[in-house]
Amino acid sequence: MSSDMPIEASLPVLLIRVSGQTLAIHQQEVAEILPLPRLAALPEVPPIVLGAFHLSGAVVLVVRMATLLGLSRPAEGNPLYHHLLLLPEQPGRARLALLVDRATDILAAEPTVLPAGESFNDCIDGDVRLDGTLVPLVTTDRLLTAYEATRMAAFAARAAARDAAFATPDSAP
Repeated sequence: MSSDMPIEASLPVLLIRVSGQTLAIHQQEVAEILPLPRLAALPEVPPIVLGAFHLSGAVVLVVRMATLLGLSRPAEGNPLYHHLLLLPEQPGRARLALLVDRATDILAAEPTVLPAGESFNDCIDGDVRLDGTLVPLVTTDRLLTAYEATRMAAFAARAAARDAAFATPDSAP
């Protein structure tokens, strides 16, 4: 249930496909759209974490967005062509990339507000109208609970420490 009140007159949103559903994300909440790189397995992480890769010397954890949202339908398309949504760096948090089936478009939208408490951890801000259909507007800041964010930071710290233990003076991760 959304109100008729727009959040803003026009807001750039990124349209994505995840497990057969179209979703929207505030464009400023995505630092970069990346192809799926080769991922390193991490010991002791839950299945929601696919693995990690290095970007500019930092460990980036890759998380399945479908699992975060509780979507159970299979992914669409060839997994080799799925996209990663690299989230902006945030102090004290692990660097994350969300695995999605596809990033499809960027458009200016007039989102409507979803009342607080209507979605898990309020990760759905509202919705945008796309060809007469309401598309949920996801906010990445609240996809993880505080506990999950703390755990992700611990996983990233362990991965960085392990990398450092195997580093040689002439090697870079």
